[in-house]
Amino acid sequence: MVEVVGLGEVCIDWTVKVKRFPETDEKIYIEDKQIFPGGVTANFTVGLARLGVKVAFVGGVGEDDFGRFLIKALEKEGVDTSLLLVRRDARTPVNIIVVNEKGEKQAYMDPFLKLNVPDFHEIRDGLEKMLSEAKVLHTSAIKLQPSLEAAKIAKKKKVAVTFDLEKHVAIEYGLEGLKPLLENVDILMPNKEGLKTLTKKESLVEAAKEMLKYGPRVVVVTRGEKGSLIVHEDGIIETPAFPINPVDTTGAGDAFNAGFVYAYFLRQLDLKDAAIVANAVAALKCLKLGAQTGMPRLHELREFLQKRGLQLNL
Repeated sequence: MVEVVGLGEVCIDWTVKVKRFPETDEKIYIEDKQIFPGGVTANFTVGLARLGVKVAFVGGVGEDDFGRFLIKALEKEGVDTSLLLVRRDARTPVNIIVVNEKGEKQAYMDPFLKLNVPDFHEIRDGLEKMLSEAKVLHTSAIKLQPSLEAAKIAKKKKVAVTFDLEKHVAIEYGLEGLKPLLENVDILMPNKEGLKTLTKKESLVEAAKEMLKYGPRVVVVTRGEKGSLIVHEDGIIETPAFPINPVDTTGAGDAFNAGFVYAYFLRQLDLKDAAIVANAVAALKCLKLGAQTGMPRLHELREFLQKRGLQLNL
């Protein structure tokens, strides 16, 4: 039985390591370059699989070597790929990720990320069956129509819906375009730039409060090295990040979301403790190059928390 379903994108991350980001027209030497599996939603599913969750990824790849590489990588992690479509009419997307010595990143996205997400009619029957047994549907809504239709089915089946909102999605669809989806979302999980872009508000607290009007009962905002912010009808919870020396922050938000969904929905921790767990998962991810490389196993997460005097029911 699949517990969590992730609907969205998978791609190749062509990752380049540099000392610093170059100035305009400047040439600098790279220190390392590697190819990793990536994609916001795929990263999320791998994060959950590493924690022992039965999770499925719903998306698409091209019929090419990169596509076969990604399918093999997901299956090796134990992610269900039965609704991952192999497309003859599209290639597997390749993102370019540049990481500096501080672990900060610049990401250049391949437009095939969006094109490879299945249309709803392609996955309807399989997804309905999968959601009949699942507890959570998670989406990035990079392609709005299938995300909206999947969320409607999830709500009918009393499956929780979480939505990872990034800036480029907020720009493309805007608040009016996303309102129908937000009406079916239980927990909105935006990064700070996505939230600011959607609401046109600089205050994250005020922006999150604004989003509660459209359907979500909880808004969980990732803030990088500042940790996380949770806003719900009963109050505000701020949870600091764990201090680390990051190697690569690529996928940190995806790791956070995986940790939060695991702790809150599958282990029934409260919002505060779920945020602590999520911050820990994100911190561990950042210690290695690659979006998925540092995603922790459950025993690694427990050890990380215990060393910091945190005894949580994991």
